[in-house]
Amino acid sequence: MWVTHNALSIKQANAGMDQFSTSCGDRIIHTLYQSYDAWKGWGTPFTCPEELQRYFAGECEGAVIAGGNVLELGFGSGTFLAWAHGQGANVYGTEINPAFIEFGETFGVTILAPAIEDHADTYRGHFHTVVAFDVFEHFALSEIADRLRAIETMLSPGGHLIMRFPNAQSPFGLAPQFGDATHKSALSRSIIEQLVQTMNLEVVRYGPSFRVAGSGLGNRIGRRVRWLMRDAVSGLLNAIYVQNIPWDPVVTLVLQKPAQDTAA
Repeated sequence: MWVTHNALSIKQANAGMDQFSTSCGDRIIHTLYQSYDAWKGWGTPFTCPEELQRYFAGECEGAVIAGGNVLELGFGSGTFLAWAHGQGANVYGTEINPAFIEFGETFGVTILAPAIEDHADTYRGHFHTVVAFDVFEHFALSEIADRLRAIETMLSPGGHLIMRFPNAQSPFGLAPQFGDATHKSALSRSIIEQLVQTMNLEVVRYGPSFRVAGSGLGNRIGRRVRWLMRDAVSGLLNAIYVQNIPWDPVVTLVLQKPAQDTAA
């Protein structure tokens, strides 16, 4: 049975959303986030379809989930946390939408305030894995730097941060990047590396998001043909432009805190 932790009240969540939108200098952000779930077309809160279960298992390969302390930034409808809990994780999350926070509390998520940098010391070395699926592009660069620094503190030695975001180094990333009015930063591996260069975090994986073959023979064949064509185009573009980058619209970057903590 899940144990509910009321670390953040709905009133505090509303205040957090107000502060978040005001700091953007754009009050319309508040309204957009209030209807974000309807716009995204998310399904039943805290359920995880079979295909997404396989996706999360692939994306989180090498990270501690079962038996670990797992934090998701911006958990939204709770799909990932539902899967992680099913794997035996102790689940924590941040969110700015009061309705999502209510769902999270009902399902036993320990809720942290969105500005995790304000209480990083409280959770120093506590988390084995932190995930942020389509979240960091919603922050300004200063907020990203603050949150990465906080995650460095909150991760246990050997812990992982798994980030997924639109690929700002590819023209094919324009659609996801500019298809959401709440996005504030364009990201890539090199940008994240700039931001963490003074932190005790290192890139251990970067590339297209994990590919799930799907169900049904036709679906599997179709997806594999599409992936082969993507990889061929990516290889050709890298050769033409003398690059070595992924060209997929969305990419995943994994940072790890070294098992031997070398921070001064």
